[in-house]
Amino acid sequence: MPETRTLLGVVWRDSEPFVRLRDDGAPASLLVPAAGLRLNYRLVGAPSRECVGHVPFRAGANSARGDYYDCLRTPQDASRTCERCGIVEATFASNLHHAHTRGTAELDPAVVDHLQQPNRLYLAGFRDGSIKVGTSTLSRTQKRLEEQGAWMARLVAETTNGIAVRSLEDLVTEVWALPQAVNARRKIKGLVDPLSDDELDARLGAAARDVARLMDRAPDERVRPLAVGEDPGERWRHPMADHPALRNVLDYPLALTSGNHDLEVITAVGRALLVRRSFGDDVFAIDPASLFGLVLDMGDYGSDEIAIQDSLF
Repeated sequence: MPETRTLLGVVWRDSEPFVRLRDDGAPASLLVPAAGLRLNYRLVGAPSRECVGHVPFRAGANSARGDYYDCLRTPQDASRTCERCGIVEATFASNLHHAHTRGTAELDPAVVDHLQQPNRLYLAGFRDGSIKVGTSTLSRTQKRLEEQGAWMARLVAETTNGIAVRSLEDLVTEVWALPQAVNARRKIKGLVDPLSDDELDARLGAAARDVARLMDRAPDERVRPLAVGEDPGERWRHPMADHPALRNVLDYPLALTSGNHDLEVITAVGRALLVRRSFGDDVFAIDPASLFGLVLDMGDYGSDEIAIQDSLF
């Protein structure tokens, strides 16, 4: 077992969750399968912190967006990243999010290249009943939904480029008040107290029909609606939706950033990890984001006691 471990993020590859981590301050991080990962750690006081790195968007000759940049710098105060990594991530996100409101000359060339790819518009449904509208390139749609922790989705349109899809996304938000983000707490709540799949599918279907009517009223030659018969949108379901661990999930009652914890990861839904304690069968949902960048003191510490209310069962 390593003496220290730093969690840097949750990554989805080939429809399986992985955790990016760095053991004992190594210069390079590792991607390890989430399932079976043991987190037996202690946090007392203010732990040391490491930058969580970033994903480059200026791809080199033998690189591509999706590679990861390891960084050993100290993060800025109240941030998970150092100044350099924070600037890279913020620049790409800002360029991409506002691309359809700016001229091409105002955008970074790497962002322009990215926007020239065909894109999809989707409606993502989460287990608490939340629905959001989102966009992705055709090649990344499934991975994007996996990363976000959507429980099911409807793929409602394909567009010729990233400008067209973001214009349509904003129109859907403006007309039908569908948000473009769902916070992590709602996603965890849905895993613990889920809406039925039938009800969530019905809500998604109704939202997809609203979007289809909007596209009929405001046709755009750059947009191709997707439909199966009279049912708008192609269906998608999370690859972990049938995992037995998801049948009865509890909210982990301890603060992850203090005390002793002895957890084993079972699987993940988006960023949320499904874990059990080494001496019990109860399944808990945790959001590991609060641990990202913290240097965890690993060992054989056991776990602080928890009290589970009967109302949670």
